[in-house]
Amino acid sequence: MKLDLETIKKLAKSIEEHNLSEITVEVNGTKLTMKKEELKQELANSIKYVEKQSTYTSKEETVEETTNAEDIIEGKDIVSPMVGTFYSAPSPDSEDFVKIGDKIEVGDTVCIVEAMKMMNEVKSTISGTIVAIKSENGKVIKKGETLFVVK
Repeated sequence: MKLDLETIKKLAKSIEEHNLSEITVEVNGTKLTMKKEELKQELANSIKYVEKQSTYTSKEETVEETTNAEDIIEGKDIVSPMVGTFYSAPSPDSEDFVKIGDKIEVGDTVCIVEAMKMMNEVKSTISGTIVAIKSENGKVIKKGETLFVVK
């Protein structure tokens, strides 16, 4: 037996025909191993079916829901200086930098934004009292997204 292209093609075909996962042949000191990848099965296992729910509402209902869903809080915003992950405390077992009702001054650290494995302290650019926290710990945030509202 020779390990030429035609022989290799026959071996590949026999893997399919006999439903083998692997075949190894050694000829004159040359060893050839061929493995069958189960891509179709892996893909089928990784596909998740999501049921889409349709909801129909009238214009009046939509307006009503939108007004109730939005918390309109007046004050000045502290926004994220970058895209990253929001952390409200320096470590998981530490207290939050700030809570609703806390008084802050310019330069106070209010949170951390992790971007590209770098922990960046976000400092307040305004003084006042925290009246709302608009992000959740561990949530991905965008640049310019409101993190806190200060009055």
